[in-house]
Amino acid sequence: MGHRTSTCLALLLFTGVATGALIPKQHPVHIEQEEYLEADDWFQAGVELNSEGNYREATEAFSRSVALAPGNSLAWLNLGTTQALSGDYNRAIDSLKKSVLLDNSLALAYSNLAEVCFKADRFKEAVEAYTSLLKLWPGNANALYKLGLSHLLLGQSEKAQGEYLSLKLVDPELAEKLHHAIIQGAGK
Repeated sequence: MGHRTSTCLALLLFTGVATGALIPKQHPVHIEQEEYLEADDWFQAGVELNSEGNYREATEAFSRSVALAPGNSLAWLNLGTTQALSGDYNRAIDSLKKSVLLDNSLALAYSNLAEVCFKADRFKEAVEAYTSLLKLWPGNANALYKLGLSHLLLGQSEKAQGEYLSLKLVDPELAEKLHHAIIQGAGK
């Protein structure tokens, strides 16, 4: 009887090791375990929370990431993006400006900054961001369109017309939308 018990235990142990059942499992990171997390851990948690649509929690995770690694332009970009998705445009603009300050070659940061400034009716800042974006990504039709609209909303119809002409070469359909807006703006 003792021999069978030993054999059964050995088989169970071997099966457990072979199947991985006895190997410790990684537990998902919970936001309460903050004392164990480094900047990269918080960044990854923010990415996961953002992909699940948990923007407020993602904002908290990215905030913790930038607190630990304030020189990470991608963390600032993601923080600003989740702040914008949460409707906190002023903080989003500040975070996105920090991102482009840290890395002025980050086209996505300029794109998000320009869009948030546009949504927040901060058209002068939107013009600056779209202009910087177009230096990095010259054929960006959306940037040309929104830059034209921003100029138009600032009362600069001649500059809007210039963006229309540039956009016409890139995306004629979108250019017509801008042209229509320019005509409507001139009629007011």
